[in-house]
Amino acid sequence: MNNEPLISVIIAVYNPGKYLRGCLDSIVNQTYKNLEIILVDDGSTDDSLKICQEYAERDNRVIVHHKENSGVSATRNQGIRLAHGDYFSFIDSDDWLEADTYEYLINLIKEHNVEAVNFEHFITYTDRENAHKVSPENYGLTDTKGAMKQLVYNFPFACNKLFSKKMVEGVWFDEGICRGEDGLFARQAFDKAGSVWFDSRPLYHYIQSEESAVRGKFRTSQLTALKLIDKYDDFFGEKYPELHGHVMSMLLYLMAMLYWDMHNDSQNLEAEKAMVKKEFNKLYPKVSKSTLPRKNRLLLKLFRISPRLFCIIKKLK
Repeated sequence: MNNEPLISVIIAVYNPGKYLRGCLDSIVNQTYKNLEIILVDDGSTDDSLKICQEYAERDNRVIVHHKENSGVSATRNQGIRLAHGDYFSFIDSDDWLEADTYEYLINLIKEHNVEAVNFEHFITYTDRENAHKVSPENYGLTDTKGAMKQLVYNFPFACNKLFSKKMVEGVWFDEGICRGEDGLFARQAFDKAGSVWFDSRPLYHYIQSEESAVRGKFRTSQLTALKLIDKYDDFFGEKYPELHGHVMSMLLYLMAMLYWDMHNDSQNLEAEKAMVKKEFNKLYPKVSKSTLPRKNRLLLKLFRISPRLFCIIKKLK
């Protein structure tokens, strides 16, 4: 009997194209073998389901579930419902992991007696790869408040984390939000962690592809990110007031970037841009200027004055 902890690897699959096999190969060939690999196909229209079934036939750790298209949050939630692991890992189907990722992470959990590990990542382009790094004092052992600060300032994503089962129980990806939903999930889960290890080694390869949900053609569903304003206002206002101002300033920048994405799209999105500008103007006066990151302060001030000028200058930069 295998006494090693079971890791549930949940992969939401939706038309990842040429990247899927690389992702799956990096999981099934992990040096850590006690894995439950849950592939939830979200109504893909390419040959993704066939590829997933092919891997399931070769490896009995692979579980394939097919459903009608309903978005990445509902797909990950279905994966959570199917999972039995002691730890949970969420991987995007166009990304991939270093071969010893889970062995390395489980060893960190044992060594430091923590409930979760946050690890670094590579940003992978077609012609180059950059390792994401922050200053050394941001790595190491921390408590819940320290971990939440790191998630706000440095590590917002869900995919570069290994969560304990206790942290995931009762926490769900918000199915009404289609951009920033993974950051919301990660923060809600880490709110339940007593101790976390932040590691400096990059293990996750974050592929920059045009097929990604936040790249390529703008999807109006991304405007559901505006729902994060009320959710974060309540969550941080009640539990982490010392981080509230910075989170609100980050949402201002998110709105400016939503506008920027629409500005660069060929669709007629004038009504949507007006809605984002309206929400920005409602929030901006409530955010203390001292909480705005210095590098974004002037850009956000410029956006409030003239979104069009903001886009022109951003393009020049």
